[in-house]
Amino acid sequence: MSKLLFRIDLQRLILWMCLFFVFLALGNSLHAAYQVQRGLLLQHSLDANRAYAQKLAQVAGSFLESSAQTLEAAALDITDSGLDPVATQKELDQLASVTDTFNVIFAVNATGEVFAAMPGSGFVVGTRLPDTLATKLLDSKAATAFSGVFKGPANRWLSIISRPLFLPDGSYGGFVGGAVHLQNGNALQNALDKHHFEEGAYFYIVDETGTVVHHPEHNLIGSSFRGMEPVPAVLGGKTGTERTTDAAANDMLISYAPIPLANWGVVAQRPTEAALSSVGELLFRTLYYTLPLFIVSLLAIWWLARFIAHPLRELADVAGNLDNRANFSRIRYIKVWYDEAALIQKGLVHSFSAVGNRIRKLHREGSTDPLTGLVNRRGLDAAIAKLMEAAQGVAVITLDVDHFKAVNDRHGHAIGDEVLKAITTLIMAEARREDVVARVGGEEFVVLLPETGLDPATRFAERLRSAIERTRFEGVGNVTVSAGIACYPEHGANVQDTLVLADTALYRAKEAGRNCIRSAPS
Repeated sequence: MSKLLFRIDLQRLILWMCLFFVFLALGNSLHAAYQVQRGLLLQHSLDANRAYAQKLAQVAGSFLESSAQTLEAAALDITDSGLDPVATQKELDQLASVTDTFNVIFAVNATGEVFAAMPGSGFVVGTRLPDTLATKLLDSKAATAFSGVFKGPANRWLSIISRPLFLPDGSYGGFVGGAVHLQNGNALQNALDKHHFEEGAYFYIVDETGTVVHHPEHNLIGSSFRGMEPVPAVLGGKTGTERTTDAAANDMLISYAPIPLANWGVVAQRPTEAALSSVGELLFRTLYYTLPLFIVSLLAIWWLARFIAHPLRELADVAGNLDNRANFSRIRYIKVWYDEAALIQKGLVHSFSAVGNRIRKLHREGSTDPLTGLVNRRGLDAAIAKLMEAAQGVAVITLDVDHFKAVNDRHGHAIGDEVLKAITTLIMAEARREDVVARVGGEEFVVLLPETGLDPATRFAERLRSAIERTRFEGVGNVTVSAGIACYPEHGANVQDTLVLADTALYRAKEAGRNCIRSAPS
């Protein structure tokens, strides 16, 4: 039973093997397509993320540059007024009315004291800036300065842009500054928000110390990211992109670009999962467009497996019935279209021929006397059956060699066999083509003469008796035969009964002294 579980016909074997390799190839193709599409999506996302970071850096840089230019015009007018507090205040009010770039505008003298400011800004005239901030801004006497992030009045996170002021004698007189509230709506944030990227992506900006200037989570503004990658790289002026893991162990695509004007940096981040969210859809579409050809391939494989196996199946059916003669003609009409099947067909034809020859040989051996070559008792019975089937009349002659035992005893069986073969030759010389001659015993013969009456049969028997009597057999001399004759249907109801009557007539011939012929009574 266990062996039967593993038996399979050729058609299913070919089909299953082809299906296995087709599915293997399809799976490999889909896997390769997935890997390629995933790699392309990652690369595209990294490139797009890098371009996004560069765009944001450009926007932020442009904002800072335009803000500095706005302050530069005001600084020239204030310098022309000789840093007059009233004229300066008027200039600041006018600037505030024509631009929304800054949340606060103020002017500071060379000692760090505020001498003009927008009302309600938190910068009170006569107060001094924090020493660290004042020192940084006042030290930049010949160019635009950027404060980075600091906590100003009312605990607000601010960033200040400043331009230097000069007295009529050309000496340094202080600076005019514009502050941006970082945690509330501001012009910088508005400019950056116009460049929204794909869903899931966000960015932040750090100043030259690594402190967060802009972040979508406002509570992180003012936090230090200096030790976080890739802040050191971007503050070093590098542009790049990489795949990394954030503090929450999320797989992220990170791009960064510097803002050279202020020595700030932009870092754009996007979850890798979001970047690859479309790979499943792409894979499904690949499978969808592959499916028609895949189905056609399956049908072609099924048809081909059937086409290959069909001639072998027919040949196998024929091989399983080699004993059926009808299969010999059938095998020649089996259509074989490849060498292996043709060789099997050829082999089966040869096998059929060999089997047929062997069967015929066995049949002949089974119905032939090996000594004389005449038919034996079985062959005689077959001949009688054919005569009965054809409803032919027949004369039956039985012959027996007289005193043949004495021949064997006196001269030996080998000589006796030669005598029998010589007598066979004499009988066959008298017999016709259609006559049947059989050796049915040691020295007994039967001759069937189809369509022959009693008189012709008697003449045949007499000629035969006389020919044997006249013949000298080597090593023996002369021998004689006795014969009995009966005819069907004159004497017997059938050929077998007639044979019995011929035997009875033979016994009478022997009783009459041998070397004579007797016929059955009418």
